[in-house]
Amino acid sequence: MLTDKTTLDNFYLELGQLTPDSVNHLTSSFSNLPASPYADGAFRLRRYSRFVMNNHRLSRLSAQAFVQDESINHFQGNVVRVYPEIEDQTFEDPAFVELFDHFQKMANVQDDTPIEVHQMRIFADHKRAEVAPEGVHQDGFDRIGIYVMQRHNIQGGNINIHLDKKSPAMISHDFDQGEFVVLNDRKFFHSAHPIKPVDGDFGYMDLFVLTANLVH
Repeated sequence: MLTDKTTLDNFYLELGQLTPDSVNHLTSSFSNLPASPYADGAFRLRRYSRFVMNNHRLSRLSAQAFVQDESINHFQGNVVRVYPEIEDQTFEDPAFVELFDHFQKMANVQDDTPIEVHQMRIFADHKRAEVAPEGVHQDGFDRIGIYVMQRHNIQGGNINIHLDKKSPAMISHDFDQGEFVVLNDRKFFHSAHPIKPVDGDFGYMDLFVLTANLVH
């Protein structure tokens, strides 16, 4: 199904929250995230996979490398990154499908549209850590969804939504416990505050980031 420019432009953003059961199901999977060999590995653990939804059923697409143009990502642009796939036990959990149901319905993402998913733990070990080292930015997609599953022993980490690259945040919230924002990445920019441990030891925030391009 083709998506016309009006559909693309009419969607702005929506906020929501996953059910407590879904959050409880998914948070344990973050404890098994692998280390990253790339620049963000100093403060991020990550898995990355691609899926499609069809009639509320989720299917895994073949693995591929992740790369962003330097014009979009000034921190790791043009770096070909290969991350381990999201685990089968996570993929098969109905709670994981709930992420996609919200994303599809809110953002007008049609069935069989490839959806990329990053599962990340952003951690701060005795010091401040950047959540969004790119600063105020776009990800280069039509739609993105940011789902914060849990925060542990941190301050900061607010997700910020901006009208443009130089404007102050119109939304700034310390998302937690399955709270999420789905937004039009062509209309808005986003950023995040750094995190640091509350007691000077170790803290983290866990999140899924979903991205998709519509069929134009």
